[in-house]
Amino acid sequence: MTNQSPASCLLCGAPPVAIGAFMPERPEDFGGIPGKTRIFRYYLCSSCQGKPDAQDRIEKVIRAEVAGGVAHAS
Repeated sequence: MTNQSPASCLLCGAPPVAIGAFMPERPEDFGGIPGKTRIFRYYLCSSCQGKPDAQDRIEKVIRAEVAGGVAHAS
């Protein structure tokens, strides 16, 4: 048995080096219940982690996944 993680970078699919958490201000916009906290865990690679637009792209991908669509981070 190997010790490999099935996780990959949320934005590009590369092997991850960091774990992040996104907590929307309005959980109901992301399929949550008003007044309840909703937290999404994601992974980033070293390249995507430092990009200035990473947070906007992360939110875009998570929003698309919650809506059931196909997400494209670019």
